[in-house]
Amino acid sequence: MSEILPEDAPSTDGQSAWWQTRWLKLALTVLEPLSVAGLFVYMLAKSWLRWGDPVVDFPRDLYIAWRLSEGDLLYQKIANWYGPLANLIEGAGFKVFGVGLDTMVWMNIALTVMVLLLLRGIFGAIGNRLMVWLCSVSFICIFMAGHYSEASVFNFITPYVAQSTYSFLGLLLVLWGLLKHLKSDHPIWLSVAGLGFGVAYLDKPEALLAAVGAVGIYFLTQTMRLARQGASAEGCRWLLKSTAWFFGGFMCLWLPVFGYFFTRGGFVFAMRATNFVVVFPLSGSIRHLVTQAPFFHRQMGIDRPAQNFLLQLKMGGVLVMVCAAIIVSGWAWAHARRLSLAWWAWWIAMVGTGAMACWLVIMSNGGFVRAVAFPVGLAAAGYTAVVLWMAWCNHRKFSRTLGLAIVGIAASLMLMRVLLNVTLNYYGFYMTPLALLFWVQLMVVEAPLVVPHQGRSAWPVAAVFSSIGLFLGVYLGATNLEVYARKTYPVGEGRDRSYTARPEVYVSGLEVNMMLEAFRKLTPAARTLVAFPEGISVNYLLRVPTPLTVLEFRPVALGYVGPEHVIEELKTHPPDVVYIFASDLSDNNIPYFGADEASGRNIILWLNDNYSIAFRYAKSEQTITGDGIDLLLPKAANDNRLPLLPKQ
Repeated sequence: MSEILPEDAPSTDGQSAWWQTRWLKLALTVLEPLSVAGLFVYMLAKSWLRWGDPVVDFPRDLYIAWRLSEGDLLYQKIANWYGPLANLIEGAGFKVFGVGLDTMVWMNIALTVMVLLLLRGIFGAIGNRLMVWLCSVSFICIFMAGHYSEASVFNFITPYVAQSTYSFLGLLLVLWGLLKHLKSDHPIWLSVAGLGFGVAYLDKPEALLAAVGAVGIYFLTQTMRLARQGASAEGCRWLLKSTAWFFGGFMCLWLPVFGYFFTRGGFVFAMRATNFVVVFPLSGSIRHLVTQAPFFHRQMGIDRPAQNFLLQLKMGGVLVMVCAAIIVSGWAWAHARRLSLAWWAWWIAMVGTGAMACWLVIMSNGGFVRAVAFPVGLAAAGYTAVVLWMAWCNHRKFSRTLGLAIVGIAASLMLMRVLLNVTLNYYGFYMTPLALLFWVQLMVVEAPLVVPHQGRSAWPVAAVFSSIGLFLGVYLGATNLEVYARKTYPVGEGRDRSYTARPEVYVSGLEVNMMLEAFRKLTPAARTLVAFPEGISVNYLLRVPTPLTVLEFRPVALGYVGPEHVIEELKTHPPDVVYIFASDLSDNNIPYFGADEASGRNIILWLNDNYSIAFRYAKSEQTITGDGIDLLLPKAANDNRLPLLPKQ
């Protein structure tokens, strides 16, 4: 099969005089990787140990990895809503390198390097060296260490859940393997793609859906092309052989994970654990969330899908119009026989209007990177239709178009949840990178191909889009660094030390330290601890396990298992110490813990009957659900009988 984009082939896109110069080739070959490495190290140094939140989400991965390294079994002693692979790898890392935040950080840095290298390989295959550089800068500045508020759970170093970054790595491995196979036709690359598919399959559904779409289009079009060449039997043989190689790569990962669970829980347990990502969305927990959980509806955008979709359409429409204006201006450049003052005035007006529109999109609800959801979906659909036609006609540019189609399909399927809720900060850091970079690919590499005329170069179009992309990356990277600079308050100690915002700005770090100090002074002999509704970081930092399988108790987490299940576990395994960490998260549409039945009111009432307050720190002394913390002990061990009341 032909190469996707042979670099040594003569250029026919009007850019040869500018692109093929010796000095530019030398600069891109030597300076480009050095600049990317320097930027990578710079962003890490400026953000060091300031990525995560002391309470929200990320500490759950630390706790799970610690407990797995101690011998606990996932899905048995530890409830989990995602696939097992990422947690198993992190648990093994803690077993080998020791328990500590630093171990997790270095493992995630290594994973981030692999993600960056795969992105460079993918966009190097379908694009050019300039695109590879833009891809690298955009990923490092915007997504790698993203930090756009005081709470940070949306970056690759300390993600809100490890399965998000691992599954994204698996998806990129699928795309890279398919593109390498498209270029060389060696079946080993299909096994590489199958291995990546296994990573996504054992981690998270969004990346699995995207991988299914990319693999499906690849196999379908390749088989159709061979069949249309007059050899239907050959197409069938190719499909069977390719499927075998792909499935072999998948099984190389799936079987060891299956064996791990089989030796600890038997066949049925192992089947459930290794197929969790596929089975869990069909479970009663998901049906309960969809039908009975208002908070889940708000978070996912199910409560107002039409309004959210129209907002996405509006943002995407602005982006399309801006890009179209620049492309039309470039077309006029290429066709103008004489560049008059009027033409330059028109050019400035068009680009200036486009820049203003981009700025409005940046400042709008959802941000620029989420504006790509609708246009990328349309572009992917267009490329898919074209590549199906090319496969039917055996077109000579089939290979290159197929490469663009599989990346576009994967990028658009990763954005399915973003289409319903454009403000999903937690999920955008791994759902949107591929789509944003694919759009940059369309504007920087593909758009100039339609512009050249009469020998005039189209490089201004690529230059304008590259400048806009570079501006966005630098702007958002600088925004990240401003937030990092404000995080100077230490939490934890030794290998687990990290930094968060000062208490007067963000109180969670102070409250975690206070919980640690109160536990060590008042209950140093306690063997079990539960923190409501979040606070598993306290368990991890103290190295004190929770007796419950459920690790968090926000409305969505309670919606998976039900408050009644939590109460039954409390009755069966009552903890020695209970913390209630109640913060006002109404700005995020998250109700107080205990505000209603879906938010744990019955849990509060059960604790009121069986525990009493031994230590209190709260801004409001009226109720437990004011901002602050309470340390509770069983009533038999504590004579203090302060009321424990839910917020009315």
